[in-house]
Amino acid sequence: MTFPKRILLIDHEPHLTAVVGSALQTTGQYLIRQENHSRRALHSALHFQPDLILLDAVPEHFELDKIAQQIHADASLQDVPVVCLTSLTTAGHLGSVGFFGGYTFVANPFLLQDMVNCIAEMLNDKRRFGL
Repeated sequence: MTFPKRILLIDHEPHLTAVVGSALQTTGQYLIRQENHSRRALHSALHFQPDLILLDAVPEHFELDKIAQQIHADASLQDVPVVCLTSLTTAGHLGSVGFFGGYTFVANPFLLQDMVNCIAEMLNDKRRFGL
């Protein structure tokens, strides 16, 4: 029996977390928890123990490094991959999924299949390296 992977979605916009969360949950592969306040990101991660974190990377709310450092400082979360949702680039600029500024990113707007593929790849890499 395969259990759904746990995805923590952190974004300041409740509408975006609802849409992305619902879309990912309909695949049947993921259990989604949404957090719309960056100050509660670490608490949510500790409580939910996600397999992967999708994190907003919007310039005016750019706390990406701070949140990622807090999460990875905890022993129970240090190996959890963080994928950034960003509008800092467009799908035509660097591709819809890529690596930029030290983080894996998914350009927003994105295709659901690109997001699912990125998550699957990150989770497969985690298993491949025994994390």
